[in-house]
Amino acid sequence: MPRRHQRPTMKDVARLAGVSVQTVSVAVNNKETISEETRERVLAAIEEVGYRPYAVARSLRTGATQTIALVVSDITNPFFASMANTVEDHAHASGYSLLLYNTHSDLEREKNYIRMATQRWIDGLLFVSTKDEMHGLETLQEANIPVVAIDRIPNNYDGPSVVLNNLKTGRMVAEHLIELGHVNFAHISGPMDLLLSRERLDGFQEIIRQHGLPSAISVCGDDSWSAESGYQAMRALLQAQPRPTAVFAGNDRMAIGAMRAIIEAGLRIPDDISVVGIDDIELSSYQIIPLTTVRQSLVDVATTGIKILLDILAGQEPEQSQVVCEPKLVVRNSTGRPAASA
Repeated sequence: MPRRHQRPTMKDVARLAGVSVQTVSVAVNNKETISEETRERVLAAIEEVGYRPYAVARSLRTGATQTIALVVSDITNPFFASMANTVEDHAHASGYSLLLYNTHSDLEREKNYIRMATQRWIDGLLFVSTKDEMHGLETLQEANIPVVAIDRIPNNYDGPSVVLNNLKTGRMVAEHLIELGHVNFAHISGPMDLLLSRERLDGFQEIIRQHGLPSAISVCGDDSWSAESGYQAMRALLQAQPRPTAVFAGNDRMAIGAMRAIIEAGLRIPDDISVVGIDDIELSSYQIIPLTTVRQSLVDVATTGIKILLDILAGQEPEQSQVVCEPKLVVRNSTGRPAASA
């Protein structure tokens, strides 16, 4: 038995189990070249002496750390928090630990985090790029680290990815509002230097134009995609003439902020102004006026992304490496026919 305060070693395990150090190594690395009886004896000895395999040493031997990194732009956003939770569940079930990097929508921080991730010998990386131009992609390619893009696809990236059909999202919202009888529209967008923000607005305007209606007024929110951003944008839109009777917000948080501005102005939802968001976060259905929204299949996006990465790490070819998830309109009480046409 090892002397007190010394770290137990493989030799200690081998001595207690009555096997060679090589046999202990085979058992620790879960190789199938020893009998089940021998494996059980070794595992019992490991438990008794308190031996813990040294992960770094094992990584040097195997070239793998069983660690995946996830890079997101804002972990305070419920969308990304749910994404991280889903990814972690699948990683853990497959024997991987998860490193989370939160860029705060800062390009320089994103670049630094990706460099740090490669220095930590990660096996693979999932990322939500801060902007359309991702700084650090070359670092990952040079390090030969498999990557999968989720939600946002940066310029010049043609690798594995999982995204939402953002054009269809915008079209779907416009069709819903037009069917209700709306003719005056507004859009509170996310940052317009993101392709997904531009695509949502393009799809929205496309359907409005097809019906011969005036284009939607567009106000750009900030990088935070926050309720405060939606609140301030809505206050500006309330000054427009004619005042919009339907507002499409770039996410649920901005939609919730917009709803507060509408109510503070003494207007009714949806009689005076209908509001639609995107994401279908949990809070959207628990508002005093439940929010109509477009459900991004978040679990599907995150699950598909991590499964693609795990397939790559296992040396398998993914069934589909570039996946577009279809949105679904969830109609609640925040949209209805405008009062003038009701």
